Parts: sequence; C-alpha cells; structure tokens
Amino acid sequence: MNDPGLDDAIAEEASTLDQSARGQKNEKQDHADAEAHQGARWWLASTAYPLTAGTLGPMASAFSICSLSQPWRMELGGEEIVDPKWVTAINAVSLLFALIANLSLSLNMARRIRFEVAQPITIIGWYISSVLLIAILIPIGVIMYKPENEGHIYAQSYFYGTFAAGLYFIISTLLTVTAYGAYKGHYDREFKLTTSQRTLMLQTIILLIYLLVGAEVYATIEGWRFLDAVYWADYTLLTIGVGNYVPMTHLGRGLLFPYAVGGIVILGLIISSIRTLMLERGRQKIADLLMEHTRRMLVKEAASGRNRLPGLIPDLSMTNGNLDTTNISERERQKLEFITMRRIRQLATLQYKWISLIVSLTMWMAMWLIGAVVFWRSEDERTWSYFEALYFAYTTLLTIGYGDFYPISSLGKAFFVFWSLLAVPTITILISNIGDTLIRSVRDITIFLGEITILPGDEPFLDRIRSVLHISWRDRWLQEVTGEQNAQEILSGTESNKKEVNADAERDALEAEEHKREESARQRGDIAAENIHHYHYILFREIRKMMDYARSNITKEFDYLEWEYYLSLISGDRKPSTSDTLSEKQRDGYQSQKKGWSWIDRKNPLVGEHSEVQWLLAELTEALERELKLASRAYHSLGQSSESDGGKTGAASGCGESS
Repeated sequence: MNDPGLDDAIAEEASTLDQSARGQKNEKQDHADAEAHQGARWWLASTAYPLTAGTLGPMASAFSICSLSQPWRMELGGEEIVDPKWVTAINAVSLLFALIANLSLSLNMARRIRFEVAQPITIIGWYISSVLLIAILIPIGVIMYKPENEGHIYAQSYFYGTFAAGLYFIISTLLTVTAYGAYKGHYDREFKLTTSQRTLMLQTIILLIYLLVGAEVYATIEGWRFLDAVYWADYTLLTIGVGNYVPMTHLGRGLLFPYAVGGIVILGLIISSIRTLMLERGRQKIADLLMEHTRRMLVKEAASGRNRLPGLIPDLSMTNGNLDTTNISERERQKLEFITMRRIRQLATLQYKWISLIVSLTMWMAMWLIGAVVFWRSEDERTWSYFEALYFAYTTLLTIGYGDFYPISSLGKAFFVFWSLLAVPTITILISNIGDTLIRSVRDITIFLGEITILPGDEPFLDRIRSVLHISWRDRWLQEVTGEQNAQEILSGTESNKKEVNADAERDALEAEEHKREESARQRGDIAAENIHHYHYILFREIRKMMDYARSNITKEFDYLEWEYYLSLISGDRKPSTSDTLSEKQRDGYQSQKKGWSWIDRKNPLVGEHSEVQWLLAELTEALERELKLASRAYHSLGQSSESDGGKTGAASGCGESS
C-alpha cells in the first residue's frame, strides 16, 4: 500500500483548523511547563509545609492538654505542687489560641474559609500560643532554682509544655513561608491538598484523641496519673511494650483487647498514608528537581566535550545545539539526544534513590543517637551509661521493647512520647528507601544463588557464572534504550496486529468500525480513504494499549524506535502503512519529530511529573480527536462543493463513507 497523502481539501482544512489552535496550545503548554517547574521548586512550601503543620498542629495541642492536666512541679517523693493561678490561666489561654489556629487551618484546607482570612489567624494563633507558653516556662524554670525550692523537680507536664511551645513556633514559621510563596504568586492562594492528604491529618487527630481518651480511662481504672497513662498508652499503641506500666485489674486487661487493636489499626492507616503521600507524591516532586539539575549539568558537559561519563553519556559536542548535516543526520542527532536523556533520567533516578536512602538513614541515626543522649542525661539518677541509652533507644525504635531498660524520670517519660511519635514516619521512610535500593541487590543475589544451586535457570551454569563476572555496573543498573534489536517487530507489526481485530471488536466498537471502513475503502480501490481509516484504526488501537498500561499501573519505558513510532502517529507527518519495512531510507523518513525538536530540552516527554504512558495517552487521544475533526470538516466541505457543482453528490457520498 502506498503512502497515504491527504488530498487538497483535507490538507487545507488541516491548516485552517490547526494553525491558530496549535499556537494557543504551545503558549498554554509553555506556561504550564513553566508553572510545573516552578511548582516543583515550591512544592515544599505549597504542599509539604501545610501538610506538616496540619499533622503536627494536633500533636502540639495534645501536648498542651497534657501540660494543662497536671501541675508543672512536684516533690522528690512524688507529691504534686499546685501551680500559681496565673500559670494555669496563661496555659489555658495558650491552648485556646492553639485550638482556634487548628480549627482555622482545617476549615481553610476544607475550603470553608478563604486563604487570606485563615492564614493570619492560624499563624498568629500558633505564634501567640508559643509565646504564652514560653512566658510561663521561663519563670517556672527560674523559680525552681531558688534555695527554698530545693528538693522540687519538674513534672512531666512542664516538659510537655516545652515540646508544645517548640512545635507551635516551628509550624507557624513553616506556614509563614507558605503564605510568603502565595503572596509572591508562586502558587495559588489555596491549599490544593488531595483527599488522601487531608485524610492523613484526620487520622493523626483520631490517633491522638484515641490515645488521650484511652489514657484517661486507664488512669481512672488503674489509679495512675494521667500523664503516666499517656506514656503507657503511647508504648502500647506503638507496639513497643516497655512494660514498666501494665494493667493489673480485670477490667483494664479486658479493655486492652479492643483498645490495642483499634489503636494499631489507626497506626497502620497512618503509616500507609505517610508512605503514599510523603514518599510517592513527595518523591516525584523532589525527583523532578534533581532530574532537572542533573539534566542541565550533564547535557552541558556532553555538548561542550568535557564529558565525565564518556562510556555512559554520548558526546553531543558534534551538534553543539545546531544540527551539522554534513557530519550527522537529523535522525542520528535525535537518537543521540534520546540516549543522552534516557541515561540522564536513569542516573537521576539512581542518584535520587541513594540520596534518599542516605538522608533517611541520617534522620534515623539522628533520632537514635540524639534520643540516646536525652535518655542518658534524663536517667542520670539511675546511672545509665550512654551505651545502655543507645541500647534502649535502638530496641525502642525497632519496636522490640525488651523492658529491661525504661525511663522513670519526668523528662524521660515525656520525651519518650514525643520521640516515639516522631519515630513512626522516620522508620517508615527508611524502610521504604531500603526497599528501593539495598533490597534489590539482595533479591538479585538470592536469585543468582538459587540458579546455581537448587533452582537452576535456563542458562547453563558456566555461562551464568561468566555473565555475572563480566557484567558492568552500567549493565547492572541501566537499560537498553534504543530498541534497534526489535526494530522490525516495532515497525512492521501492524500486519500481525490486524489478526487480532476480532478480539479488538469485542473491546472497542469504534476501533472495529474503523477497520471495517478501511476494508471497504480497499475493496473500492480508494487508496487515500483506506490509509486514513487505517491511521484512525492504529490510533484507536494504541490508545487502548496505553489505557491498558495505565489501568494495570505498569511503569512502562519505551525505547527510541517505539518513540519514533508513537510520535509519528501523534504528528501525522507520515501515516504508518501496513507494508512498513526497516530499510534505512524508510527509517530516515519515519521521523516523528518536527524541525527543532530536541530530546535534551526541558520540555520533552522523558521529564516531568507525568509518566511516559500518561504523556502518550494524552497526545494520542488529542491526535485522534484532531483527525476525526479534520475528516468531519473535510466531508462537509466536499459535500458543499459537490452540491454547488451540481450532480456530483456521488463524490461527496464516497467521501462521507470514507470519513
């Protein structure tokens, strides 16, 4: 079958329909790309900071409730010392401002209050709460050092007030940065948090309420102080099981069955939400920034001839941004740029995974080492060594909880609650990043050991050993990107795909209809109509394929020849025929990219927040919509022309059938 070549009427309709629309689309796309790149830089301020504030705000309020529940001082024997009334009053006012700030932020995120109104209330409210708590923390601290107060110690409530004041100040500062970014126009003046992100905040609030209510119930049943019950509820719901407080009554032990199960379920939901939101969605934004930085650096080196990775990144200095047709063809230039971009993306992905592992491991180590310092100093009366504090912090972070060491001081118990609640997201992030890096290596080693021992593979034993010994790190971590070995299968597979038309007809009636029209045009000998309907049929088929990829959540990466094929379908510069072969001449003619296209630009399908499948699905759908509109307009145009000529309705009828 010959190359289709649209007739004059359709070509004219194409230019009149697409000229203005394409310009508007390019302007909108440039603006959207700029916003996306700018949005990636300000993602922390626009999304992560409000989400952090919405999660830590309720925690700070829970600590304020704990600081208000009991006096801030006590004697060495355990007798509580009543606080001055002004201390209790200021503490209560601080809690009131904090609750108003929490409510304002929640209503703003639910879009019940405008951003301009809610943000000042939230920020000022939390700052006031922090300042009020500091205003009573300092005088109480000074009073404790007076000679007449010798033998007095701080109660747990004093330290809970300290943690609350610090949290209020931190989250109000984060929201100040958010407000500044919105004021400067880096993002909209509203929180575009998803339902899942709001759910994480709600789950955190539910867990804290569940913990405090359960602590009050067990304090009543077991005769504990409320804050000791909070300490018990914390290590129970986090499945640490320190063991220095245990229910002794039948009622307390009986209530433990539903109480522990409910808390563990809520905790599991929070861990799942943290992994989904902070790791998957946040990871994409941060990875985009790292990808752009790596792209700029390596592309600049490759184009200047100072390539530090010559075995991995191709040398682009021969093009120097401008095509030199005497040395390299357009297609070869694009192939080099594609390989460069794919390698850069793979390198950036590996770089991000290992950086994420190092950062999360550093955070976990800081939690472990710094936490051990606090426990070591807080339990100095029990003469803990730093190694014993390290041992206790380690078994706690991993929720082992042997119970041979546990805090008994006020600071130790209060800090344990605060520290263990922060440990949940830290250990979640660390385990996820270990899974993305180290576990892959362990898995491959396990498979290799299985193949050479009890689970032999298809490859002979000696050949398998040789392949492992000769494999390079590039082959180990990076993938084939050209797809040349599958070129014939890619370019000439349309004929074999036609055999599946019966199955396709059951799944997509429109696709089958286009195939029928193609067959009808072939029987009439209408080559142009046959090629047009074949093009529509291919578009329908490939769109359905992309939808299958999207529904199955397959992370698909296409090689260079596949991209040539799909971009050719999208552009319509050359409609694929059923007799495609892999001659070099046809390869050079099979160009999907328009003049000036560059794979190393910031605006290309291999970078950005959309996957390759999502990008192709959107572009193929737009191409199909464009072609159907062109066919419809051409049909009406030819119909009106044949009516004006008089008696030439047969031509219009034939065009109508082909359209």
